[in-house]
Amino acid sequence: MSTGAASVLAWTGAATTMVASLSLLGTGVIAQSRAATAADLASLAGADAVAVAHGHPCAVAADVAARNDARLLRCEQRHWDVLVTVEVDAAPLPPATARSRAGPGPAELP
Repeated sequence: MSTGAASVLAWTGAATTMVASLSLLGTGVIAQSRAATAADLASLAGADAVAVAHGHPCAVAADVAARNDARLLRCEQRHWDVLVTVEVDAAPLPPATARSRAGPGPAELP
């Protein structure tokens, strides 16, 4: 094999490795963004359920998380606030998780 062909082969291998790495990085960033969105929506739905005196705000939060292709890992109601942790599949990477809290502002409390 000539030196020119070896150089082209080496550069092709390096470029392929770089593209694969960037693809994995993009997958991770997108999964983290999806997890953050699902967590925000789930906590807002749960807080809304608390505001209208729904008996199970965490069930509402779980439903919203599922509709956003996420799993509700943890849900806690603290007074008027709802705190959630969700997980989104990021295959082939580990799952992406995000947390969120929603509730009325201090001036809005009854």
